[in-house]
Amino acid sequence: MLSAGFSHCLRRLPGMQVNIMEVKSPSALADCVRSNTPDIILVNPTFGGIFNPEHFRADTGCQNCKIIAIEVGKLSHQAADLYDGLISVIDDMETITRKIKSLSTHQSESTEEKESLSQREKEIISLVVKGMTNQEIADKLFLSIHTVITHRRNIARKLEIHSATGLTIYAIVNKIVDIDEISLNV
Repeated sequence: MLSAGFSHCLRRLPGMQVNIMEVKSPSALADCVRSNTPDIILVNPTFGGIFNPEHFRADTGCQNCKIIAIEVGKLSHQAADLYDGLISVIDDMETITRKIKSLSTHQSESTEEKESLSQREKEIISLVVKGMTNQEIADKLFLSIHTVITHRRNIARKLEIHSATGLTIYAIVNKIVDIDEISLNV
């Protein structure tokens, strides 16, 4: 899923405490905002049909909250102007960090230490997002299929990403692959 890859990237933002809360409807988001008062909300502009930040702020009383659109497709200038910022699914970590930090009013050090990926795990991610099967990866890297499966299991555990789409977003954002290297079957 897109959200899993994006969530993992957001958790890795340096110097920021990020709490991820996924909600399924605008009313659930409103309830969440009323009880948590976030500094920044990232939202799909098509969430709940069409998401309108002005109406949302008025309904929730969250006037100081920054609302950033996650741009999956091209937004019209009129729609983009409703948001405090835009983050594209193809932005790299540096760009995402810069955009979010520029809007953030509260920044704190994250105490969570993230497990880093080995070079072999990064190679396997690259091949997975390019569409190779476990057997093809094993053949290419001269590994057993069981070793590839173990690496993939470790990658999923470390990144908390359990879908090819989420892994693809993670790989693009973290520059493990270039977007031109993968075929997007839409």
